[in-house]
Amino acid sequence: MDIGETVTIKTESANVIAEPPTPVQKTPTYIVYESCLRELLTECPDCKMKADVRMRRWGTFLTVLQNCQYCQYSRRWNSQPVLGSTPAGNLQLAAAIYINGASFTNIEKIFKTMNLKIFKWPTFQKYVQRHIEPAIVKQWRASQDGLLAELSQQQNIILGGGMRTDSPGLFARFGSYAMMDLRNNKVIDVQLVESSTCGGVDNMEVKGLGRSLTLLKDHDVRPDTVVTETRPEIEEFLREAAFTHYYDVGHIEKGLSRKLKVISQKKNCRKVKKWLPTIRKHLYWTAETSTTGPEKMAKWMSIVNHIQNVHVHDDPRFPQCLHPPHTGDEDKWLAAGSPAVSKLSKTLMNKKLLNDVERLSPHPHTTSLQHFHSVSKRFAPKQQMFSFQRFLCRLYLAALHFNENSGRPQATSADGEPLFRVAFLKSQTRECTDKPVKVEPTYGYEEELVDLVFDKVFPDPTPYVEEVLKIPRPPDVPSRFDQPCSQDVVFGYVSVINRGGRPPLY
Repeated sequence: MDIGETVTIKTESANVIAEPPTPVQKTPTYIVYESCLRELLTECPDCKMKADVRMRRWGTFLTVLQNCQYCQYSRRWNSQPVLGSTPAGNLQLAAAIYINGASFTNIEKIFKTMNLKIFKWPTFQKYVQRHIEPAIVKQWRASQDGLLAELSQQQNIILGGGMRTDSPGLFARFGSYAMMDLRNNKVIDVQLVESSTCGGVDNMEVKGLGRSLTLLKDHDVRPDTVVTETRPEIEEFLREAAFTHYYDVGHIEKGLSRKLKVISQKKNCRKVKKWLPTIRKHLYWTAETSTTGPEKMAKWMSIVNHIQNVHVHDDPRFPQCLHPPHTGDEDKWLAAGSPAVSKLSKTLMNKKLLNDVERLSPHPHTTSLQHFHSVSKRFAPKQQMFSFQRFLCRLYLAALHFNENSGRPQATSADGEPLFRVAFLKSQTRECTDKPVKVEPTYGYEEELVDLVFDKVFPDPTPYVEEVLKIPRPPDVPSRFDQPCSQDVVFGYVSVINRGGRPPLY
C-alpha cells in the first residue's frame, strides 16, 4: 500500500442487498508481520485482558488459537480461506509460480531472504500435478481447438514450422516443434519429441513435423504451403506428403551472412564489408518480388554484376537492375577480377545456395516463429531439466502467452506519434536500426488459468487429471537402465580415492 493510501471498510445496513462475495483468488492479499498479529490478537476482545495466543502454520497459512483465562473467551482465526482442507493461499501461490514460468527454488530463496513462510517442494509438486498442469492442458486444448476450427474454414493456408532443442550441441534430450499460422502469427500446435524415441537428434524435427501434420489432418485443416528451414529430411518428407514446400529466407540469410563476414575480414577484401547489408536486403527482395524459381535465380545472380557497377544482365528474365542510376559511389564498386569479386562470386554462386534461392518463400517469413522460441525459453529455460509432462505444459504456457500478445500494436506518444527505439545489430555492433515499440503485453490467460484452477479443477480434478494421463509420453530415463546400488557406488568411489585413482563411471 502506498503512503497516504487508505482502506475504507463499508458496513451495509440491513435493508441493503449484499453484493456477491469476491472469489477467493481475486481477494487482495498483504504481507503481515507476526509481531503485528500478536499486537492485534493478544488482547481479549471481551474483557480486554491479556489472552493466551498459540499459532500454527502450514506453508503460507497461519491459524491462531486465542484463549482468555479470565472470561473463558476463545476463538480460532485463519489468515486465509480454507477450501476443504487446502489453504487457498498455498494453492494460489503455487499456481502463480508455475503459470508465470518461475522457478520454485528461486522463489523459495526469495521467501527465505524475506523470512516469509512457504510450503515445501513436495507440496508444490502435489498442487502442480493435481490441479495446475491439468488446468493448463485444458486451457491450451480449448484455445487450440478454436484456432484449428477457424483454419478448417479457410483456403490457401500458409504454415511455418521450426524446432528448438532443449540444450546446445548433439546431446539434446528434447526438441519442441512449433507450427504457426504465418498469416496471423498464431501458434497452432506444439509437439515435444524425445531424441531416444525417434532414432537421434537429427530425426526429431521430422518427427515433430509429422505429428503436427497428423493433428491438422484430424481437424480437417488442409495447408497449401509449409515454410521451414533447409533440411533434406524435411524436404523429402513434405515431397511425399504432396505439400508446397518453401525455405525460410531468414535461415538462409543467417548462414550466408556468416560466410560473407569471414570473406570481409580477409586481406584485399575489406571493401566487401560495405556490401553486406546490400546483399542481405537483395536476398529478401528476391524472395518477396519473384513468382517463380527461375525468376528468383535471375534476380539473385544479378548481384554479382551489380557489385561491379554493371546493371545490365544477360538473363532475359531480369535484363537490368530496377534502381535509378548511382552517382558519387565510385569508391564503393568492386573491380572486376579482384580477389574480393572472385571470393564473393564463388560464395554467392554456390550450387547449394542457388538451389536454396530457387525455393525461397515469397510468403511471410518465420521470424515470428523464432520469437516464439525465444518466449518459450522464459517458461522452459535450457539451463533446467524438466520431465516430459512438465516441459510440455510449460510450452503450452508459452504458446498461450505468445498468441495473446502476437498482434500487439505499436505504442504511441502523448501526441499520437508512433514510438521507436534504437537497436544495435548483433553481428556488427556499430550498426544500429530503429525498431517500433509495442504496447505493454497483457496476461489475461493467467487470470483465466487461475479461475479455472479454483472454479473447476480444484472441486473435481479427476476428469482433468485423466486427460493429462492420456498424453503419450516416453519412459523416464532411470527406467531404461539398470541402476547400481548406491552403497556400491559410494564404496567404489571411496576405495578408488584412497588408492589415489579416479572414481568409476556408472
